[in-house]
Amino acid sequence: MSKHFRALQEPRWEARVLARHDMTYREGPSEEADRPAHVRAASGLSAFRECLAVIQDDANWLALIDADQQVTAVPLPPSPAGDRVFSKKRGNHGDKYDLEACVTVTSGNNCELVGFSSGSRSEREWVLRVREDKGGELKAVFVPAPAFYAAMRENKTFSGAGLNIEGALAFDHDRVRLFQRGNSEPSDGSEAIDATADFSWAALCEHLSAPDRHPPPVLENVRTYDLGTLGGVRLTFSDAEHLGDGRVLFSASAEDGKTGGIRGSVLGIIERDGEARWTHLVDEKSRPFTGKIEGLTLDVNDRQKVYFVIDDDDEDTPSRIYHAVVSDAMLDGAAAEKPDALRHLM
Repeated sequence: MSKHFRALQEPRWEARVLARHDMTYREGPSEEADRPAHVRAASGLSAFRECLAVIQDDANWLALIDADQQVTAVPLPPSPAGDRVFSKKRGNHGDKYDLEACVTVTSGNNCELVGFSSGSRSEREWVLRVREDKGGELKAVFVPAPAFYAAMRENKTFSGAGLNIEGALAFDHDRVRLFQRGNSEPSDGSEAIDATADFSWAALCEHLSAPDRHPPPVLENVRTYDLGTLGGVRLTFSDAEHLGDGRVLFSASAEDGKTGGIRGSVLGIIERDGEARWTHLVDEKSRPFTGKIEGLTLDVNDRQKVYFVIDDDDEDTPSRIYHAVVSDAMLDGAAAEKPDALRHLM
């Protein structure tokens, strides 16, 4: 049985943007390689090796950002038609891989960046694996995972009215948690659900290597969430990162499904027992931040610093990476007492 939680706004917490940078490739554009001049549609972010890695939902390019904010473009395998960029203008928008979540998985001395397609359509059921070969070069492969996505979609406790994977984090070398964004219209008696679920990375690797012999991993520890609203618009998950000791930092955004307008984003904490709270992110001038967070990760050298990326849904404008700071009270879990009636609902 899954557990349901209602997230609350925490007035004692603060999260503020410190700086922002456009993500423009240092290599520039290339027609031959089908490489645009910049990150077009940032959708996920993870610390990978000594860089920050950014995936995109409409371009088969990985962006690696170093400590000097230089952005290197790493090619991912093209589509069967030979494309690495997908857009309505090209007429190939329906072919995009729709990568929406990424996580770095470490096992022993091996470090791997793993990306997940959203699963919102049958064409978007891919797992991206990026590993370093013996020569130190990055090698990437897209692995089709229809049975894995079908299993997630069929688990209505997790997927609700429609599957839409938006975030991922790793608790250890084997346990990965996925975040489902509940932005679908009601369907077949099911409502949109924001949820999390865990699975075994080793079991997924076995399945991807031999799907005819190994079944997809079972989703465990399913939790559903009512994240509340921002400006009268429902908040939905966009990404998350493990803080340690089972606590999770998450982002959520309020996007009007009818107009596409963004009311803003929040940063919050999910406690080990599943309870969740959040604070409204503000910009450098203490105004409510009105962008839509797509991916986030932590600064490994500063526990209060958070990196996140946004996408303005404008392919001609570079996506941006932001630096933000969160208050000590947020990381320490300090909060006013809440009535029992507002705690998790079974």
